[in-house]
Amino acid sequence: MPYMPTAVRAVRVIRFLVVPVSGTVALRFAVAGATVRSGAFGELIMGLLFLKALPFAALAVLSLVVALKTAKGGNGVRVGAVVAGWLMIGTAVVGALTHHRAWSAGAVLGAVLLFLATGPDTRDWFDTPRL
Repeated sequence: MPYMPTAVRAVRVIRFLVVPVSGTVALRFAVAGATVRSGAFGELIMGLLFLKALPFAALAVLSLVVALKTAKGGNGVRVGAVVAGWLMIGTAVVGALTHHRAWSAGAVLGAVLLFLATGPDTRDWFDTPRL
């Protein structure tokens, strides 16, 4: 069995690190939505907070699936890694524009993951059939 290239291992490790961070952010938005007091705009704010938690929860689940399936390879896993990279960039850019510029670190990390997931070594690893 061939050895996993360094770029693929980096994608896998970063994906495993993204899972708890995205899960925590999704949980924080969900808890904030659950504790909003009803009032003039209470239901609207609650719905927006739950809607805001949704992409982070999806990113956490997608990152976990991609990280777990990386060892077996397959083009679908690589496509999942690319989709997760774009989702990470999108959520981080929105967070940087609406909250704080520290969210831009997530956009940079998503761009790095996208770069690594589309590289030639990574493409070769995911296209190689495994036994």
